[in-house]
Amino acid sequence: MIASVTRIALPCPAARFRMWLSCLLLLLSSAKLYAYDVTVAQDGSGNFTTIQAAVTAAPASRTAVYTIYIKDGIYSEKVTVPSNKPFLQLVGQSVANTILTWHDDNTTPNGMGGTLGTGGSGSIVVNATDFSALNVTFVNSYGDGSQAVAVSLYADRAAFKNCRFLGNQDTLLTYEAGGAVSRHYFRDCYIDGNVDFIFGNAIAIFDNCTIYAKTRVVNAATSYITAANTPPTQNYGYLFRNAKIPSNNGTTLYYLGRPWQNSTGFTTAAGTLANNKVIFSKTKIGVNEVQPAGWVIWDAGTDVTKITNGEYKSTYFNGRPVNVSQRVSWSKQLAPADTVTYTLANMFGTGTGTASSTGPPVAAAWNPTALGADFGTYRAPDIAVANLQATKGTTQTSLQWNISWAMAGIKYDLQRSTNNTTFTTISTQTAATDSLYNFAATDALPAAGSAYYYRVVASKTGLTTHTTPSIQVSSVPTITTSSTTLAAFTQYSAGTSAVQTYTVAGVNLTNNLVITPPAGFEISTNGTTWSGSAAPITLTPTSNTLASTTISTQTAATDSLYNFAATDALPAAGSAYYY
Repeated sequence: MIASVTRIALPCPAARFRMWLSCLLLLLSSAKLYAYDVTVAQDGSGNFTTIQAAVTAAPASRTAVYTIYIKDGIYSEKVTVPSNKPFLQLVGQSVANTILTWHDDNTTPNGMGGTLGTGGSGSIVVNATDFSALNVTFVNSYGDGSQAVAVSLYADRAAFKNCRFLGNQDTLLTYEAGGAVSRHYFRDCYIDGNVDFIFGNAIAIFDNCTIYAKTRVVNAATSYITAANTPPTQNYGYLFRNAKIPSNNGTTLYYLGRPWQNSTGFTTAAGTLANNKVIFSKTKIGVNEVQPAGWVIWDAGTDVTKITNGEYKSTYFNGRPVNVSQRVSWSKQLAPADTVTYTLANMFGTGTGTASSTGPPVAAAWNPTALGADFGTYRAPDIAVANLQATKGTTQTSLQWNISWAMAGIKYDLQRSTNNTTFTTISTQTAATDSLYNFAATDALPAAGSAYYYRVVASKTGLTTHTTPSIQVSSVPTITTSSTTLAAFTQYSAGTSAVQTYTVAGVNLTNNLVITPPAGFEISTNGTTWSGSAAPITLTPTSNTLASTTISTQTAATDSLYNFAATDALPAAGSAYYY
């Protein structure tokens, strides 16, 4: 058999050279696009295993971007970028899984006899100019009830793209450096919190960001999104363009902002009274998420004439205009002509050395979109689940979570495990619209003496699946006693000591509770029948629960106690003691 041969006509030498050159240039440009200066990986496959180690090793006084690529992982560390390390850029492998988290709050000791303070509590504290980050989640995991910052910015020209900022009170601090103006830019980011969680005196633009105002646990009725303390020398403060403020999964209603440092104790004469400036332009707002008044004063000392709080074309997610008829009288509803000055060029400098025609001096005009194509163009969001939590009730466990960037068609599989290794899907939900952010499910309680582990697997065709870290709901046997400390027992030469009592209770008990007193003591559940160490008390739980039970205790009677001893100091010379 003679095989047939297909002849392929090759280009002429000149054409082949041009083809080869084009391929080479493409490879070189791709290599440059994905080349990083160093890599951080927890498994040791990079140059460093921690982010701080990479920052510490980065060269000082750079004038061009120095890129630190961070592979997926949960990096539990506090990171500080010193002022002599400008132009550092953190690039995460994926925003859902590249997580920097720490847990300081404002009262955490600073090692020098004081505390960190609010700004010092940041999981990352940036003191250098020209910092940027892409595809990284920044978390402060301290919890509720204290000022605990995820990102503290204390320098000019910081930019973030496709990043997440997770916390509660004071999640994101945008601040000046030594009296100079700071300018910060956020594009396609997700920011959550529950009190003043975007705050500071910087000039900041938030483009296409999701602002998720979480349900509060304490003081759940109301709270505040922003707390700008814009200096009177600045023409601009915060600008939110095309932001989304979805409804939360509870009942907390939010004010768009309150005026930090425009309150009792701050004065214009002393130069300390802030001229707070916050503008929301073309914002989509969830139903029953924002207070009808929109904005609120800090206290009776607030001077509302110093405030510029405004909105432009706020709508609900269905496109219907928000009812602003009850907004406070000192806030503004902007007309199209009012918005023309709210541009990146005006707010970040025009090249004339000022941030505006009458604003304070800045180093130079700054265009964060020039940092690269990623900063200047829209990109499709990633699947990134946030705030998976479980509440254990008396009869069932309630679970809830939210999505950072809502999309129709995302499938959410809630999975359960008894060993945190092998998971089984117990419920599935699929988002029907691109405005659905909150999800919930319930499950039976784990059996007494055991625990369940839960995770959410979120997926959509064409996008990378996100699997959350697991959380635990436990029915581990737990015994509690009253916190009252028993006093010292006085032993008499005859009879028992005075009776003292404490209480004991238990949940998820899988066996009887046996209480054995020490030698020389007796215990009782009724104050009449007493048991010693040779005959301990046995308490039987009902449905794995032991109701609070009072235990009386005393020293045993002394009819079998013959020998006693004590010590005392010697009498002074020339004197005597009688016993």
